[in-house]
Amino acid sequence: VDIKPGKVVLDVQGLKTMNDKGQEALKGISFSIHEGEILGIAGISGNGQKELADVLSGMRPLTNGTISFLKQDITNYTPKKLIEIGIGDIPEDRAGTGLLMNFSIAENLILESHANTPFSHRYFLNKDEIRKYAEKIIQEYDIDTPSPNVPIRNLSGGNLQKVLLAKVLSRNPKLLIIAQPTAGLDVGATEFISKKILEERERQVAILLISEDLERIMTLSDRIAVIYEGKIVGIVPTADAKISEIGQMMTGVV
Repeated sequence: VDIKPGKVVLDVQGLKTMNDKGQEALKGISFSIHEGEILGIAGISGNGQKELADVLSGMRPLTNGTISFLKQDITNYTPKKLIEIGIGDIPEDRAGTGLLMNFSIAENLILESHANTPFSHRYFLNKDEIRKYAEKIIQEYDIDTPSPNVPIRNLSGGNLQKVLLAKVLSRNPKLLIIAQPTAGLDVGATEFISKKILEERERQVAILLISEDLERIMTLSDRIAVIYEGKIVGIVPTADAKISEIGQMMTGVV
């Protein structure tokens, strides 16, 4: 459904950063995302997508450029501060940075909200409320597990991604940074995750979707930005996009 884009939620200008080897990974990236819009980042692996996600989620410092969220300068904010102001991060590495693998499903679901009521009273965690909440999420997200107390490491990739998504979406973010959300998932989990992403768009959330699955990008995005060698080489409305043209841009032909 075509909807007129709302106000600008995320605006990035001239982003530059280094990769882990000390080479420049982003070379002056600029774009904006409106509320109720999905901007897909299409590109072949290793062209700066990981570093872009890291920078926007506060995991990697910029060497140049600015990041604005609802007209507020949030350049080089910490991950904790970004969560507090309403930015949700669904990282590529769900088992590393997204979830704590030795913790239970229930514990992971309340990771960033354990100090909030109804999950705690004074200094004590309310185990009953946490269990009830976890059971509700398990049902709502169709997470395949016998109990909320199961360590999260026992779950399949699709169920891990559902827990991560539930944890982030429970805070009602205004902006979502989503990296490779369906990589390695089966068809059922892929469709479920895609449906949830579209529901957030309907809720007027601004979404940056980074994926190497071009078909998924074409299906979910309102606009597609192609990244090649650390630069955005073009941004096209999905309605006008042709897979062949996007493919050429991804390989630096256009």
